[in-house]
Amino acid sequence: MKLSISACIPALNNFDTLESVLTSIKNQTHSIEQIFVFDDGSRTSLSEMCQTFGVNFKRFKLSKGRGFIRNHSIEESTTDLVLFCDASNKLSPSFVKEAIPHFATPAVAAVSGMIANDTTMVDTVSNWRSRHLFKSQFDFGTAPQEAPSLTTYGTILRKSAVLKVGNFNPNLTHSEDKELGTRLIKNGYKIIGDPNLVVYSIKKDTVFSVLERYWRWYGGIEEKTTFK
Repeated sequence: MKLSISACIPALNNFDTLESVLTSIKNQTHSIEQIFVFDDGSRTSLSEMCQTFGVNFKRFKLSKGRGFIRNHSIEESTTDLVLFCDASNKLSPSFVKEAIPHFATPAVAAVSGMIANDTTMVDTVSNWRSRHLFKSQFDFGTAPQEAPSLTTYGTILRKSAVLKVGNFNPNLTHSEDKELGTRLIKNGYKIIGDPNLVVYSIKKDTVFSVLERYWRWYGGIEEKTTFK
């Protein structure tokens, strides 16, 4: 059965990187039926850029938070599969084409790739990010494996599975993906991590932003991880 797919890009002040992200999605070797950009209250308007690329654009004047935007993205999409890509990440050209075959197994609800720095990111903060956030020192091998949690920096989700377990929690401002992943696994769904699928980070982090990002990734819903 052929599965349809749309792409959703949550954005917040990503004017410098969004063009590259949209280009990488437009250049996928597998066709994508719809592309949405949901602007969560950016200071600089992204509408003109989105109009140039011919993608669907919706802006919220006040920030709604990560859980709300992802919940809304699922609701707005009309396809079987929904690709989430952060507005600071590029995808390898064959990302979608290589990920979709995993969904031949009905129990698969999500397929994620590994994340790495783009080759242009060579500063000290990016190197720290690569090692401590992206775990670049580990050998992930080449075999796809079941993952214990969900990430959404570059991930395809089966919409029906997400809706069946209640969609993203719109009240969460972080850890919304991990919380949804817990519900998916508890309901018998599988999350696949495929190291052959690559997401490239092109965000220019500062020391503060990379520490905030580390806290957001590893703090959990209970916010047990602190800067200390």
